[in-house]
Amino acid sequence: MAFGEEQHKKSTFEKITLIVVVVMVLATIAGLILPAISAIM
Repeated sequence: MAFGEEQHKKSTFEKITLIVVVVMVLATIAGLILPAISAIM
C-alpha cells in the first residue's frame, strides 16, 4: 500500500491477506500473553 494511492475497493485476495495477517498477529500475542497469565494464576 503506497502512500497517495487512490482509494479502491479491496479485492477478495486483499481481504483474505489482511485477515490472515491479523490472525497471525493475534496468535503471536496470545502465545506471548497466555503463558504469563497462567503463570500468574
